[in-house]
Amino acid sequence: MVIRAAGERTEEACIASFARQLPLQSQLVVIHESPFSKAVTRSFEIGIQSNRPWLIAVDADILPLDDVVTRIREICSKMASNAFVATPLFLCQTMGGLATRGLHCYRTSMLQEAIELAPTLPDDLRPESRFHDAMVERGYTRECYAKILGLHEFEQSAIHLYLKGMLRSRKEPESDRTRAYLAERAKTSRDCQIVLWGFDDALIDPNPPIEYDWNTRYPKFEQRMHDADFEEKPTLGEDLPDGFVKERINAHDYRADTRTLGWIRDILHFADGAPDALAYVNATPLLSTNVPSPIG
Repeated sequence: MVIRAAGERTEEACIASFARQLPLQSQLVVIHESPFSKAVTRSFEIGIQSNRPWLIAVDADILPLDDVVTRIREICSKMASNAFVATPLFLCQTMGGLATRGLHCYRTSMLQEAIELAPTLPDDLRPESRFHDAMVERGYTRECYAKILGLHEFEQSAIHLYLKGMLRSRKEPESDRTRAYLAERAKTSRDCQIVLWGFDDALIDPNPPIEYDWNTRYPKFEQRMHDADFEEKPTLGEDLPDGFVKERINAHDYRADTRTLGWIRDILHFADGAPDALAYVNATPLLSTNVPSPIG
């Protein structure tokens, strides 16, 4: 398991949650590589070196369920033999719905082939997805599981939300619809207001970069924070209230959710309040956590 961190406010909490669930601490590696495209490649290299069947690549802006490792093991056990990667769902705070974010289950036997493709791949706003697309072209599959494993972009710092907004404004296929959604939520949500700033500022940038530097200063962001009289959030640390992740998943208004993709809403019966999704989240996983983990 490789956690890819870039100074996220939830970094310590994310690391601590996974560390508590793994039988061996040597199975967990934390990297701070920049830009993100380099972090993706480095996580692949670590997966290969682990000599384990699976690499679980995790972004530090997620907060997982407290039994997520068992749930990951279940997903790995179901993957087709030609599946390169599988991605579950996370409830995304700023985007308002479920999405395949922040955690990927890779079959390590295929990672060397993927890395060798890197020099042939174009620069892209989605540096990880470009590997997925290239491997699919070679006949492998990418699997998406309609199973919720945690939260994405909850409790993040203002600068993190701003930069994510800048990325989303250029990555989202329906940017006008997304901006309208953010503008409505910004009336009552400080976090969404900050995401909206990033969304708008990226669109007027005459020379936007492929990847944003998370370690540099952004004067426009600083000015916006000053004008709005916003202060950066304090350090979070590794401890969250008991039940924090599950409570927020259960509290989501699934019936009113139009942000989650239609196929997910249909599978999980959002019109009925997503009983299948909540049953999965609230049930004890079937697989035991008291056995050695195959996760690399």
